[in-house]
Amino acid sequence: MKKFTINKDNIFLKSAISIGKILILTILAYLSINIFFVKNNIQLAIGFFIIIFIALPTVFLFFFKDKFLAKHPKFNIFWKIIRVIYIISVVLYIVGYLLGAWHLNSIERVQKSVDFINSKKITLNDVMGTNLPPKPDQNLNDSTIAGIDANGNFIRDDVELAIFEKYPDSAKIRAAELQYAQALQLELTQVYNSETYVAAMQKEDLAFYCLGFSGPDTSLSAAEVKEKEINTITINTDSRHGKQSVNFKDYMIGYASSNENECNLELSSLPN
Repeated sequence: MKKFTINKDNIFLKSAISIGKILILTILAYLSINIFFVKNNIQLAIGFFIIIFIALPTVFLFFFKDKFLAKHPKFNIFWKIIRVIYIISVVLYIVGYLLGAWHLNSIERVQKSVDFINSKKITLNDVMGTNLPPKPDQNLNDSTIAGIDANGNFIRDDVELAIFEKYPDSAKIRAAELQYAQALQLELTQVYNSETYVAAMQKEDLAFYCLGFSGPDTSLSAAEVKEKEINTITINTDSRHGKQSVNFKDYMIGYASSNENECNLELSSLPN
């Protein structure tokens, strides 16, 4: 059987090897230079790890190994040991890099979710019923936790319509109750860890305080009555009760109150 060999005198192979070496040098130089721009000790340690256990062995492997070992054959045994350490270091670096990238991606995803929750607010059009949804099919609406939200304001349609039906003459109460209903809907649909749960709870806390300002009775007990009113029509199925219980059990941690204004809209600016 004819043995396959690579012709190292091939000009194309030589060019490919040269380009590969230049690329390797560029990458290693980039990684090494980044050490001087690190922001903390962990990044500094990672940088020196890259230089000592990856960059320098890689430079030796691609540029000096053959000539050095040919000149000093006794170092072959040491090279075999170093090669094992080199391979382990490269594997550890790749695994660490992938885990770090996954962790950063997870942090970014959570932050986007928290920002999304915080960005949802009641608008004047919501309060004045400019874009009221049609009455949903209740069986279809209750077949999922999220239900139906045809106008996309993160207030379930049946809840939104119930608020308008009960308070057709009070924009202030509608504003407060719609805000609380939206916070509950965000809790049911956007929570999947402690960070998102805290964001939803902070919105619910603010909405509860807003209920107390909506009048005509501004006492704590009046706010609690309105809170119970919205909870009853929003958390109205076993699956929604279950989701709320799981959120509390799995994700509840201590948190500080938000420093935002209690009401999304200035209630005194509303017509009634």
